[in-house]
Amino acid sequence: MICGTQTRTGVTAAEVPQITALLNAVVPPPTSVTSTLDGTGTFTVVATWPPCAANTTVSAGTAPASGN
Repeated sequence: MICGTQTRTGVTAAEVPQITALLNAVVPPPTSVTSTLDGTGTFTVVATWPPCAANTTVSAGTAPASGN
């Protein structure tokens, strides 16, 4: 089960649609995916799933690994 948030930094404008599509293809899909211009010409993409239960260990490889 995927839970919590995943943040990717340094995402180029060209990569935002691809990363957003990959994140939305995860089962279960995130409740939201946002991209924010970070002031250096790249974006920070944040995917949010429901909060993790107490005492939950989340693996870095839980969601698709593309970009940062």
